[in-house]
Amino acid sequence: MGLPTISERKHYRLIPGEPEEPTSTIVLTSKDSYFVDVRILCEKLEEEKSQEANTQNCLAWAFAGKSNTTLTKDSSMQLSHTVWDHWIDSRTNNPDPDEGDMWVQPNGDILERGKDSDPVTGEETEYEELWHDLQVEAFGKKHNRSSLVMRADEPERNIRGMVIKIGSWCEGILKVKDELTVERWEWKPTDCASDLATTENSRGKERTRNDWIRTFKIGQGTLPCKNICSRTHGKFGLNAVLKSTTDIDWKSDIEWNVVEEYYW
Repeated sequence: MGLPTISERKHYRLIPGEPEEPTSTIVLTSKDSYFVDVRILCEKLEEEKSQEANTQNCLAWAFAGKSNTTLTKDSSMQLSHTVWDHWIDSRTNNPDPDEGDMWVQPNGDILERGKDSDPVTGEETEYEELWHDLQVEAFGKKHNRSSLVMRADEPERNIRGMVIKIGSWCEGILKVKDELTVERWEWKPTDCASDLATTENSRGKERTRNDWIRTFKIGQGTLPCKNICSRTHGKFGLNAVLKSTTDIDWKSDIEWNVVEEYYW
């Protein structure tokens, strides 16, 4: 366990191939090692930028669960081994864990190496991913950094969901039977028309403010991301409950429970 992190993937390669990064991959990891990993195909996302919701074609992969890291030392740099248990997975309802060895690079980036299936041959081969941790923004009057984890777990209705908000990012995954919903929200600049009286100095100018913007969504479900992001003060409290509805199962709401809330 450690401080919550926002990790952005810089490249992926199947060894001995060349590094590339066709996705926008952001992994949110909480203090207690809950994680949400969303990988969006950049080219497809650009094609759908004018749409209110995205299609499955945009999603490379999304999964969430809990990870376990074992720290060791080699002769030259810090080494750790991490296992990610997939509690929810966009590709399957019976996911296997994945694992990799992590090396801290001189600039602080993390190089991950492990084994994966070659998408062309299907054979197991070594892979490499390079990760960079983004800054966790502080919010509110006290300028606290915060992390929140919410989970929906209703086995009798085949419902599993997890949402994590850390700093200026929020991501969530919901599965109702085989129906998948994935969202990503970002706190980012938004251009808006000035509400100042028009003068020679202000005419034609725009000002920029920040706001929570949903930058990706697939599926018919509703995640509590908007409610989480719009909360500007006060704590939710452990085991607090939010409810969301979904077009997939309209007979009753889905309950989301706070399983972790952390400020630093």
